[in-house]
Amino acid sequence: MSPTRDIRHYLIDIEGVLVRDKRYEPVPGSVDWYNGLPDAGYDRILVSNNTTHTPEGLAEALRGAGFDVTTEDMVTSVAAGAHLLRGWDKTRILWLGAPGLADWWREAGFELVERGKCDAVVVGLNADLTVADLDRALPSLVDHGAELVALHRNLFYLDGHGERRFGPGFYCDGLTRAAHREPVVIGKPHERIYRLALEKLGGRAEQALFISDDPLSDLITAKKMGMCTAFVLSGKYPDHAVLGEMDQEDWPDLIADRPDALDTITHGAIDAVTDGE
Repeated sequence: MSPTRDIRHYLIDIEGVLVRDKRYEPVPGSVDWYNGLPDAGYDRILVSNNTTHTPEGLAEALRGAGFDVTTEDMVTSVAAGAHLLRGWDKTRILWLGAPGLADWWREAGFELVERGKCDAVVVGLNADLTVADLDRALPSLVDHGAELVALHRNLFYLDGHGERRFGPGFYCDGLTRAAHREPVVIGKPHERIYRLALEKLGGRAEQALFISDDPLSDLITAKKMGMCTAFVLSGKYPDHAVLGEMDQEDWPDLIADRPDALDTITHGAIDAVTDGE
């Protein structure tokens, strides 16, 4: 049992925590729980590796499911990627992600190319990505020195039917090995997106609780940064067997079936349990 923590800020994953999967059906109890956090005295921000929706589209999908969400309530890897790429002056990109986001990138000031010379090859989730798509990106990396940018490196996700599908990390790893070029990672598990979320909240890591259904990709980083962590079993993993793949020091502080069952959290204090029971 670790010392009581003064928790003021909730950093919350979306898929697997608030909603089950790409169908955006709410996890039971999650709507009232999320919408009630401000009245309970907690700041909150959604931290998502979603790369299939624009920020506006994602907020709209969540509002349609009953959540009180605007774009100001979230940090997504696609929005963070655009922000950081602009800051790095890399605005000519080859986009290996959802085709529906192409216009969003253009409206954000980026030039999209199909092949050849560019500043960066940007990898996001695209359920229809083909070997031909990877083929046309390879010369950009090998022959033209483009940066390889992974909006996130999750190896799999749950699709609209609840089925496991290969994620951007699978394709990014292939490009990394073929081009001998390590990617710049924007989303979880890289610290970049966590720090952007804390900055947006104006909060400190030691006063934050990060809630996710993915302890491997999300919670290890949050814990190393000094946050409290909560693993919910409402998404990718139906039990805590996955913790066997982690060092015990990285185990989440809390485990619950779903977010509204995190009943050890009361009025800004949390007793962090690290034995997984």
